[in-house]
Amino acid sequence: MKSAFGCFGGAVFCILFGAVYELFSHEVYSYWMIYAFAIPLLLGFLPQILLALRSSVRPREMSVWAWNAGIAAMTVGCIFKGVLDIYGTTNPLLLVYPAAAVILMLIGGVTGGISLAE
Repeated sequence: MKSAFGCFGGAVFCILFGAVYELFSHEVYSYWMIYAFAIPLLLGFLPQILLALRSSVRPREMSVWAWNAGIAAMTVGCIFKGVLDIYGTTNPLLLVYPAAAVILMLIGGVTGGISLAE
């Protein structure tokens, strides 16, 4: 539950950050920046709330950390892409964010039922 509300806080932060950033962007907008809040909301808050309310089984702490790190990597990548779009440039390192996010989320999904202590 604590992790779900952390994701909700991340979504609210993305909304506020995007609004303030685009307020000073001289009316140049980026959909990557505008919709960056949806990643922690849809991939973090909603699944974790549903899991907490419907299931008595809790995922392992390591899998929650990896999943949340993947969400953070994807969100930061979207915000960075939005900043670069508003600035009017590109960067080849933008490919690192989705790759890292997918790897971390796969680790979180696969290790959900695995305990290293067992």
